[in-house]
Amino acid sequence: MIIIILLILTGYLSKYFNILKESDRTVLNNIVVYIAMPSTIFLTIMKNVSPIDLPQFLKLPILIFLTFVLCGMIGYIIGKFLKLNKKSLGGLVLVCALGNTGFLGYPIIYGFYGPDGLTRAIFCDMGSVFASLLFGTYIGIKFGENHNDKSVIRELLKFPPLMTGVFSTILVFFGYNICNFPDFFIKTLNYLSNATIPLIMLSLGLSLSPSSAKFGTMYGIIASFVRLGIAPLIVFILSYALLITGLEKNVLILESAMPSAMMSLVFAVLYELDIKLVSSACFITTVVSLMVLPIIHSLL
Repeated sequence: MIIIILLILTGYLSKYFNILKESDRTVLNNIVVYIAMPSTIFLTIMKNVSPIDLPQFLKLPILIFLTFVLCGMIGYIIGKFLKLNKKSLGGLVLVCALGNTGFLGYPIIYGFYGPDGLTRAIFCDMGSVFASLLFGTYIGIKFGENHNDKSVIRELLKFPPLMTGVFSTILVFFGYNICNFPDFFIKTLNYLSNATIPLIMLSLGLSLSPSSAKFGTMYGIIASFVRLGIAPLIVFILSYALLITGLEKNVLILESAMPSAMMSLVFAVLYELDIKLVSSACFITTVVSLMVLPIIHSLL
């Protein structure tokens, strides 16, 4: 966890000392999303998943999806109780519902549980991507002012990590594994994959903006309570009900407890929701998660 914090701090200090600009994270994100992360996903699934594992692993994205939707509903109830306006209510629902299971989840789960944990985190993230695009688009249309006409299906198909995960799972289902691919191809992917976690952490550091916290501290605290408290409790109960135990349960609980996803901010801008509320909650939940996640891990 200390290494992850240092990598995030490196990204933040690079921005602070003008070595990198906040806008540079777009380039880093593109490298991660289109090159490095698909390489990591393909290698991890092909190395660590067999056809007999699939029934258990495919429960993970379903549970993450359900948890995110339930957390969104809780955020909606809290927002109505606080009598928020429509744009702020939509923003609060997003930061309560959507967790950063990929950009923060991968490094943290890998640090805690290694490649076996990362394999399970990848399946959790598939459910997170579906929740982000389906639920996020619904909230944007219902509560936002800009009813963007983007196709959800098209956006799903344009997201390489998700498509790589689905493609790799299909290959495993038909009995393929890492041995079916030439050595030079695997070594190339290994080089690309090694860049994933450092680039994710640098990008996350660049995106952090402490000044944004002042615009909605209360909402950041509410989102932290839902994302880091209620979400893992929901997953714990669902895991018990569905007889999910061991490493699958531990990864599920930690992935469900990830801070508010940066995708929430993308939706806030796209659909003209309360951007200040969302950016504040993303910053506060991320900082709080770096303290809370090790505690949750120690309790598992």
